[in-house]
Amino acid sequence: MKFAFRYRFLAFAAGLATVLALMTGCAWFGDTGKRAEIMTLPDMSQTLAAARSSLTADGQWPRQAWWEDFKTPALNRLITLVLADNPNFKEAAARLRQAQALVDAQAAELYPSVDANVSFSAQRFSANSVQAKLAGENFRQLLINPLVLRYHLDFWGRDRAALEAAVGKALAVETELADAKLLLAATVANSYFALLAAAEKQALAKEIVTNREALLALQQVLNTSGLAATAPLLQAKMALNTAQQVAAGMNAEVELQKNLLAALAGKGPDWGRGIVVEDGVMPHRPALPADLPLRLLARRPDLSAAKLHAQAASQEIKVAESAFYPDVNLIAFAGLHSVSLSDVVLQGASLAYAVGPSISLPIFEGGRLRARLNFQEAGYDAVVERYNGTLLHALQEVADVLARWRDIDTRLTEQRQIVAEADEVQRLADRLNRSGLNDRSEAMLARVETLQQRFRLAALEGEQFKTAVQASKALGGGFNEISANAQQISHAK
Repeated sequence: MKFAFRYRFLAFAAGLATVLALMTGCAWFGDTGKRAEIMTLPDMSQTLAAARSSLTADGQWPRQAWWEDFKTPALNRLITLVLADNPNFKEAAARLRQAQALVDAQAAELYPSVDANVSFSAQRFSANSVQAKLAGENFRQLLINPLVLRYHLDFWGRDRAALEAAVGKALAVETELADAKLLLAATVANSYFALLAAAEKQALAKEIVTNREALLALQQVLNTSGLAATAPLLQAKMALNTAQQVAAGMNAEVELQKNLLAALAGKGPDWGRGIVVEDGVMPHRPALPADLPLRLLARRPDLSAAKLHAQAASQEIKVAESAFYPDVNLIAFAGLHSVSLSDVVLQGASLAYAVGPSISLPIFEGGRLRARLNFQEAGYDAVVERYNGTLLHALQEVADVLARWRDIDTRLTEQRQIVAEADEVQRLADRLNRSGLNDRSEAMLARVETLQQRFRLAALEGEQFKTAVQASKALGGGFNEISANAQQISHAK
């Protein structure tokens, strides 16, 4: 009979809570207004059509270790080291561990909690208090509760929504870690290829300075012997000063890129001076995936993370809404309570227990619940608009890298032709000089012009490498939302 009574009491409590929720909860929500909407994928068919006219479409997305396609062992070692030692990347990994710990803590809210407590107190009730029966009495109270059960009856799905929000945030942080890895690897690759180009330009600039010095010495001899005017001598000095400025700039550029790589690797500047520079191999022209841009949403970690944040924010709105409804908790305890230390264990009369629900309903709370709901709704709008902005930026990044590649490809083709023609001019000037048909300065000027054109070619080749890196980054750098989610589920198990 007792159990039947308790069951009916719990059913009555749940029914009462439901009725009160229906009577009051919906009215408290008020007008929630229109929520932000996730943007659909904008059209970029014309942009892709223009790109595919010069680039192939083989359906291949970048692989995860895309930097290995450059076949540069020095770059591979640098990226491996940076991903292991970079402080900012370690900080992102620590935030992921925090988010995963919060998931475990929130999951515990779905289960009942059991604890124990013991309390002892010596008390005297006032002879003039409302405790007439115990007025003026002294006694000692001992409470031993080895079993105290608390269980939140999640009628409105608050705990479940909070858990889903925590899981969504943890997945978003894990995806942001993948995005940080992609950005870090791309930064290292860009800096390395900038260093590679700077080192090549440094060598060319040094050779140009040597030739300009020889031309200045020749003009000084001609001027001293009266075979040339002063103007060519001054022009030779100006050209030498310009070449020395360029050489100094290249020396600084090499040092700056080494300093950047050292900082990325979590090392000091002196460590960067030992970086070995190896020539890279351009893998191939960027091949556009056949399902671009449709699968871009699942291939970009920043887009995936933004979507997960939006999903988590929608669950947090549910948590805030549930606060308007009655909150029901089941509380039970069993123990020994006595005012006498001698009979607390020996006397069965000291046994005490209780079980029953505890129902709380917000009636007047000064607008706190409405403010919290508004806060969560505004947070949802913010993360949705962040997703929309990220989507537009992703499409712009893809369009920009395609345009940049076509531009650099055209300029490289033209510059290689210019270098070939400059080489031919130099060979012709050398033959004429050996035949005595022109003076030595013309052959030296032809040599300087060839070096300057090779300097421009080295700069363009460095830009081509960096454009290839940006193409891999714009296409997600090997990230796959489906496989990433599978790994996260496996990790959770």
